[in-house]
Amino acid sequence: MADGKRYVVGDIHGCARSLRSMIMDKIKLKKEDTLFLLGDYIDRGPDSKGVLDIIMELQRENYNVKPIMGNHEYMLLQSLEDEAEFENWKKNGSLQTLTSFGIPEDKANEPNSVHLIPHLYIDFLRQMRFFEETDDFYFVHAGIGRGIESPEEDLDTLFWSRREYYNRKILRNRILIHGHTPVSLASIQDRVYDGEGRILNLDGGCVYTHISGFGNLVGMDMDSFELFFQKNIE
Repeated sequence: MADGKRYVVGDIHGCARSLRSMIMDKIKLKKEDTLFLLGDYIDRGPDSKGVLDIIMELQRENYNVKPIMGNHEYMLLQSLEDEAEFENWKKNGSLQTLTSFGIPEDKANEPNSVHLIPHLYIDFLRQMRFFEETDDFYFVHAGIGRGIESPEEDLDTLFWSRREYYNRKILRNRILIHGHTPVSLASIQDRVYDGEGRILNLDGGCVYTHISGFGNLVGMDMDSFELFFQKNIE
């Protein structure tokens, strides 16, 4: 493992074909490498189940893949316990996720439809960590709150924040890498290639092909800071 490369990939949102192309054709992942994923594997795109299948398959085949939880996975899990949370999830792309599991569209609008997702996938989502860290990087889905000592102390910021804040107590001069807020390809390139940023957003808005500059799945080599872009091919 010590000789492998380290990669990170931003928000995927059901773009399974794009993810597979990123892994196989762009970064060419090997078993000695490590791949960090920034959350939001499901919702909005056409094949949420397919995205989860790819990640689970890689882990079964002993690839070192570390997926953290995004707000969309969190909403799904909360919906298992609370119908009000299901109504919130419905506003954020639940239909595309549920139908990707073969649940008919009319049933997918009912709160109990989330219980039709196979336990294998629910268990996989439940074991996801809220953050990952290395000696030089820190990974969260959206952000880290002020005045706290662990990201889990402020779940609203961890999963939902649109503002960037550098928590020195937690980060200790490490680079914070997050997703959640879609930004243009040019914006990502400017921030990464500038070389001065301590916060990097890698959400290229893969699912938002109708917005100029978006529609990209973004990956990065954490050691060389080389960026990889996969246009949405769904």
